[in-house]
Amino acid sequence: MDSCLETIRNLHEERERLIDSTVKEKIAEKLTHKAKVNSEQRVKKFVDRYYQVSSELAKLYKDEDNSKSMEIDSISGPNEFAEFYARLKVVKDAHRRNPDELAEPLTVEFQKINEEIQNPERAEPDMVEFSDEEAYGRFLDLHAQYDKFINLKNIKDTKKIDYMTYILNFEKFADIPKNTTKKTGAYKEYLNCLKDYLVSFMQRTRPLYDLETAFAEIDATVQRAFEAGNLPGWEAEKAKNGPQTAASAVDLSPYNSAEELEGLGLERLKGALMALGLKCGGTLKERAERLFATKGHKLSDLEKAAMSSNNSDAEKQKAKNLALAQTEAHIMALAEILAEERTGTRENVERKQARSAGEVEEEEEEEPVIEEEEEIDESAPYNPKNLPLGWDGKPIPYWLYKLHGLNLSYSCEICGNQTYKGPKAFQKHFNEWRHSHGMRCLGIPNTSHFANITKIKDALDLWNKLKTEKEMAKWNPDIDEEYEDSAGNVVTRKMYEDLKRQGML
Repeated sequence: MDSCLETIRNLHEERERLIDSTVKEKIAEKLTHKAKVNSEQRVKKFVDRYYQVSSELAKLYKDEDNSKSMEIDSISGPNEFAEFYARLKVVKDAHRRNPDELAEPLTVEFQKINEEIQNPERAEPDMVEFSDEEAYGRFLDLHAQYDKFINLKNIKDTKKIDYMTYILNFEKFADIPKNTTKKTGAYKEYLNCLKDYLVSFMQRTRPLYDLETAFAEIDATVQRAFEAGNLPGWEAEKAKNGPQTAASAVDLSPYNSAEELEGLGLERLKGALMALGLKCGGTLKERAERLFATKGHKLSDLEKAAMSSNNSDAEKQKAKNLALAQTEAHIMALAEILAEERTGTRENVERKQARSAGEVEEEEEEEPVIEEEEEIDESAPYNPKNLPLGWDGKPIPYWLYKLHGLNLSYSCEICGNQTYKGPKAFQKHFNEWRHSHGMRCLGIPNTSHFANITKIKDALDLWNKLKTEKEMAKWNPDIDEEYEDSAGNVVTRKMYEDLKRQGML
């Protein structure tokens, strides 16, 4: 049986060693960005392990099963020496029976950890997963969120919003129409997608940042501003069921039955019921009976079944709007924290665009003509051929798809069998990082000699041929160096030395 007191002592030792390793990791020198990110991840593991050990200690000190009390009584009783030697015998027997199954001591474990921490030139492993675009946490990869944003309904100037503009302004929600865009399901999906990515990026690059506490403070602030009606982007959000005028009310005194009220028609009865705050749905007969039931009664005396459900609907809509506003505030806070990464992403995008500035296609100058029916229709566009979407969120014409050769696929073995759609993307990829990285892995420089070569065998054969030609073109003193004999004849160095040895000069 394991000793409860020894377990407590071991956990206290582990806590102290975790604190020591955490401090050493924080003050250790980080030479690269990857080292900084990995250091944050290691500290996060130390902190999580510290909390786990503390939780186990708290359970042992509570002593719910009285194991600690029983052990203290056994080692402090009249036969303490007998108990000591009995426990010692159990430990020796365990070591003798299982010499190879003993746990690694904490001293050895943390000694290895501290040696790695104190070596700044150690090879840094990939502790977290990043996409190629993110460059191990240096840049943001918001292409998926950008595609969702430009496909939202009623967003102004989506044609002019390129990816770099979106990176600089994705947290500005006050300019997005509230009634036509923010109340759609696509907008909620876009917000959740953007927030999930930013939270994931924070957890990978800044795992020690307390997002839950920050979000809780933001939620309280946003709720107060939202209820006060001065939250940017939601100022016009007012309760829909406040005091209403009696402009649509009907004087019921001339009517003696519900059948007489049916002559007013569906719309007139609906307006009168809405003015009283009652349910306005149902058939003509039901509306007339509901309105006639209010004759001679106060609104508070009516049956609950006849009360309007508008108040509850308004509360539900208000709760949804509040949740959207809080999500927007979360994204704005995350964008402020990630300001450095956003700046780096913008510079990276500008650098990439500068490389291919001459290949940028000219966009159409005509403004899109959007009909009212298209604004109402929120369904996905009909795209049976899976064509790329244009600036208006609709599939491009099939003739344009074939004109650019997007129906043709090109595979590059050097890039890891990556497939490229269209000859333009295929030719462009030879100067991109993926192909350059594949050439470096093969030990071959990515020069113009290897243009349009996609097979590894062809690249290696050409490289060997180039090296052979380069060796042959090198200066060879025996052949290229020339000598002149006493008679004025010009011969090679090798021939001159042969003639000299034979005494013929």
